[in-house]
Amino acid sequence: MEYLLTGIELHPDLGFGVTADSYYHSAEHLMNNHFEHYDLTQQAEMPQNFLFRHAIELYLKSLIIIFHRELKIDYGSVAFDSDEPEAFVDGKWRKLYSSHFIDKLYDYWLNSLLLPNIQKLTDLAPKGDWQEYKKIATLFRIISKYDQDSSYFRYPITKNSALDIEKNTMQKFNEKENIEGIIKEIEEKKVEKKSNVTMIVFDDQDNIIEAFHKVDNVLPEVRDALFEVASYFHGIHIMTRVSLCEGM
Repeated sequence: MEYLLTGIELHPDLGFGVTADSYYHSAEHLMNNHFEHYDLTQQAEMPQNFLFRHAIELYLKSLIIIFHRELKIDYGSVAFDSDEPEAFVDGKWRKLYSSHFIDKLYDYWLNSLLLPNIQKLTDLAPKGDWQEYKKIATLFRIISKYDQDSSYFRYPITKNSALDIEKNTMQKFNEKENIEGIIKEIEEKKVEKKSNVTMIVFDDQDNIIEAFHKVDNVLPEVRDALFEVASYFHGIHIMTRVSLCEGM
């Protein structure tokens, strides 16, 4: 795999692939090697999720560029070997550098490049696995509901405040009137006993004004989808570089 040992200026995908690899492996490291006081840190999984999500975007851009170049498909009016690659998104050609909606990038790569050209890809690189895995589309819907444009795990506040609440480690109890109400809501939510971290805030008259509980497993479906999709494209990217790009 020569692309791992050569300068980015020689890479057919302008360096998007090796950069995606670095984000992917960094996310893997964070997932498997928790830092000191990880369990006490709010939003601890957000960097991991962001890195996996960004790796997905970069892998898609790498594949789009490679497919255009190897199949000699122009970007609308822009030549296929241009250093200003594009994607056809929402009915128009858009610069790839400023396109961040991963579900739309995936749709373009899948339906405009991969599926219509499976026979050509098979002829050029018969050892490649050129097919669609339908589960990936389902996982993209899970991810894009929360983080379509790469902002959800990058910032504490986005344009969708209702979804922002779901990523918070310390989540608010709705019942604030009395301690009995708090206890009842704790029981109803079935907060995991292993953490059992609850914060109750009182005013000067000992009235409860806020209450929070720690969530140890924040958005597990999204986290798992990010890992699975990133791992899928990590593999597809390697396969493409080896079989279609002859190692470059």
